[in-house]
Amino acid sequence: MDPRLSQLLELQETLSEQREIENEYQLIPQRQDEINAILNGIEQQIEAARAKILECETEQKTRELDLQSNQDKRLKKEAQVLTIKNKKEYDASMSEIDTLDKKNQRIEARLMELMEEIEKNKKIIEEKESELEAKRNQYSGELDHLAKRADEMGAALNGAKSVSDGVIQKVNPNLYQRFARVFSMRGGLAVAPANSGHCGGCNIKLTPRLMQLVKRGQDIVQCESCHRFLYWENETLAEDDDIL
Repeated sequence: MDPRLSQLLELQETLSEQREIENEYQLIPQRQDEINAILNGIEQQIEAARAKILECETEQKTRELDLQSNQDKRLKKEAQVLTIKNKKEYDASMSEIDTLDKKNQRIEARLMELMEEIEKNKKIIEEKESELEAKRNQYSGELDHLAKRADEMGAALNGAKSVSDGVIQKVNPNLYQRFARVFSMRGGLAVAPANSGHCGGCNIKLTPRLMQLVKRGQDIVQCESCHRFLYWENETLAEDDDIL
């Protein structure tokens, strides 16, 4: 076999191992993100409930002040009514009192709604804090394992890259560029056997002339269809087995 093909085979093996490590390494932050998204989602629900309580309590204070102000106005109007002798003025004052009563009824109804909303959100906070604690306990061990695994896989990936870089240094730069394109385009299989007259990558039947070149093993030969680099594996042993 052409020594250059041997180098490409070695490079393909090291890059394939590197790719496997990279694929596993990339899954770790994805899972971490999934877990954190679950925890963050519950935390956001708690914060939303707290914000709603604060909003309701702020409005509650404003409504209570309005109610107190209207009640004070009503008392003053009631006192004035006792001194009024003119029917027109009396009717006007009673109408104002009636208006204040209706306003107070609406305020009191709204205050009840606010109290119910506050209680509802307090229950939400209590339930979600309990759920958050349970989820944190549930995922604590997995997150620790993922962090440890990330360190291990990071070290393994650095080692694999170092090995791949070392092999790349031995390959002709132009040949490496051709190899890299095919490796990327063909799912990590850039070098394939050409036994039985077919490309081991795309399985297309090779021309007799191309097969002769592959068997000679003195040139870099690429499949005319998928452009994979082809090499010949000795089939003598298989033929001997068939005879036996």
